[in-house]
Amino acid sequence: MASAARRGSQRVTLLMLVLASVTVLTLDYHGEVSRGISHVRRGVLDALAPVQRALAAGLHPVGDVAAGAFHYGALVTENGRLRAQLGAVQAQLAENHFAVSRAEGILSLEGISFVPNIATTPAQVISSPTSNFAYTMEIDRGTASGVAPRMPVVSGRGLAGTVIDAGTSTAMVRLVTDSQSSIGVTFGTGARASSAIAVGQGVGQPIAVDEIAGGTPHDGQTIYTSGTDGGAYPAGIPLAVVTFVRTSAGGLTTTVRARPLVDLAALEYVAVLEWLPQP
Repeated sequence: MASAARRGSQRVTLLMLVLASVTVLTLDYHGEVSRGISHVRRGVLDALAPVQRALAAGLHPVGDVAAGAFHYGALVTENGRLRAQLGAVQAQLAENHFAVSRAEGILSLEGISFVPNIATTPAQVISSPTSNFAYTMEIDRGTASGVAPRMPVVSGRGLAGTVIDAGTSTAMVRLVTDSQSSIGVTFGTGARASSAIAVGQGVGQPIAVDEIAGGTPHDGQTIYTSGTDGGAYPAGIPLAVVTFVRTSAGGLTTTVRARPLVDLAALEYVAVLEWLPQP
């Protein structure tokens, strides 16, 4: 109650001061009376100064809020513009990172030393093998880049497959483990060189080495394209490493299995050899 009474008294005092100031400030006399009134006016102004400052301080936040509300739309617009710029910069950085990664992948293909005299077209794998029936992958280069069916496809480690279909900007590659893949291969060197046929056995399966002519490959030996299977592939491309050799009791048959040197499931970049079999 006392607090309420005190606040009421303060309101009355303030009202009286305001009325007095208005009365004094509007009086207009001359001479001695004028000087007296001026003296009183200054006194009233001095007395009201603290009240005016308090009122100004109290109203200042309200002014700030009003100004903030007035500029809110502009701030939202500016914030949106800055966010758009940030998004563009982030997208550019991501694109640059992708370009660097792509370049690094392509540059790794420069280590292809087994076909030094054959031009290559670098390509990125855009669709990995997914089918259990046809073990193929799609690359981002096609006829517009000079890619054509029957061209061999390699990575830095060896033969990956061959182009079986090509559009303007993409091509389909049959991988070496596909069941329709049959590649003439050789192993050994010089007088001990022997030939055979490497046949794909499907997804996740090793390559079978059949029709061996000459000596038998041994475990850990690398087999290469022979270039003699109707000229389907250039000679000397690494294909696989022998992982299993078994000869029958009578020595009549030999079973050989080999693991592809190229990790076909993890391919990201390849090179298409600009080479076609001779007619």
